[in-house]
Amino acid sequence: MKIKIAAIADTHFDPCTGNPQRQGEIADLLLERTVHRLNEFIKPDVTLILGDLLDKGEAPGARERFQRMRRIVDEIQSPTIVIPGNHDGDVRAFYEVFTEPEEFTDVKGVRFVHFLDPEEPGYNARRTPHDLERMAGARAGFDGPIVALQHVPIFPPGASECPWHYTNAEEVISAMRAHGYCLAVSGHYHEGIDFLSEDGVSFTAAPALCRPPYVFLTITLSTGSECQPVVTRHTLRMPQQLGLVDCHVHTQFAYCSHDMDMERALALAPDFGLAGLAFTEHSGQLYFGADAYWRSDWLAEGTDDAQESDRRIDAYIAAAREANCPTECIGLEADCDAHGRPVLDGRDRGSVGFLIGAIHQTPELQEPAPDGGRVADEFMALLERFLASGIRALAHPFRVFRHAGLEPPPALFGPTVRLLRKNDVAAEINFHANEPPPEFIRQCIESGVRLTFGSDAHSLCLIGDFAPHLELVRACGFDGDLSDILLDPRP
Repeated sequence: MKIKIAAIADTHFDPCTGNPQRQGEIADLLLERTVHRLNEFIKPDVTLILGDLLDKGEAPGARERFQRMRRIVDEIQSPTIVIPGNHDGDVRAFYEVFTEPEEFTDVKGVRFVHFLDPEEPGYNARRTPHDLERMAGARAGFDGPIVALQHVPIFPPGASECPWHYTNAEEVISAMRAHGYCLAVSGHYHEGIDFLSEDGVSFTAAPALCRPPYVFLTITLSTGSECQPVVTRHTLRMPQQLGLVDCHVHTQFAYCSHDMDMERALALAPDFGLAGLAFTEHSGQLYFGADAYWRSDWLAEGTDDAQESDRRIDAYIAAAREANCPTECIGLEADCDAHGRPVLDGRDRGSVGFLIGAIHQTPELQEPAPDGGRVADEFMALLERFLASGIRALAHPFRVFRHAGLEPPPALFGPTVRLLRKNDVAAEINFHANEPPPEFIRQCIESGVRLTFGSDAHSLCLIGDFAPHLELVRACGFDGDLSDILLDPRP
């Protein structure tokens, strides 16, 4: 049996850090981004948060910042163990906000034992006689693997360049060997320690999440007699040399926005390794009020049924310009009406620099028990007209089926690829509430249909998080230059 462990350390949240080595001012977003990645794609069995959540745990406003981080931690879908670091201040105040772990925590046959070791001069630490006894006590009556958790790294003296250590490291490691601990997981050292092993005991330290490229670890640990860990680094910043552009980003004008803000989104793009982004607000939400939009009042006749009093597209375009978004990247995600037309007033077409289209609804899907065959027929009939309407990319091509509880019909992949190619329209890879069919993406690549990467971000933390997109393209057999297959909306 194996257990998958996620390890996060050193977020150093501080809205006014002023430290170029730590981007603590976006630490809450980085933690949110990590949590999304964990919940949606990695799905660990247990998540470890290894201290220094704040940069100044005793500064004014620290409790509110701890509470902000606690709300994000509460979204983690696995069991979670949270310990403080030397920057987090008073341990009692820390655990007034976070849940203090029990003496030890058992997950899938592995015992996790946490230590709150006192700090020594020079940002080092020391394990007390009491906690050395606890190391022995954790073994009593338990024959599975034991993992030690602490903030300051433990490793064999001289085995790492890390300048911080335990003043009684040899004693601690001796106790680990004596009582059958197989792994120590730490934080504190911002470079991180990927993996060290000596005499059957392994050591690792998670890098600082607040330091580019914003790294966290997963550790896959066998629970058998070997207990050999495999450590993997995950980066939140996309590789800058790829020049990736997020072609599907929402704004504060979305009825389903969480915390979007155009100016901040543009500022975050380089932090997340992007070469650019395009704002693509739901067109129907800019012409219809919220209730009318969610009722799909736009479906029957598009903007012909819109009320002038609900019109917000002018304010949207003005806000994008005020945020200094390049004209070619001020776009729309145009809904498709029942006639295969973009939900877009003709007088606004010239103001849109980048138009993507989305089939969010069909007449058959409004029935109480939609028929899958009729949905497929409607989809293809709409698609043929929609792709000829001037859109440049098709957003989440088959998500409408998944939202209806239907599997995307593989028989539609080939005809859709041919229509995309005929109309020179790109296909979007989009994981937002969606699972892109790999076979469809493979056919697009083989047929020369361009792709776009879209986060479909309704939260700032999700802009340009393309780790699954890159993995999907690789899984489809493409290992060349991404610029050969990706559409870039910029000139």
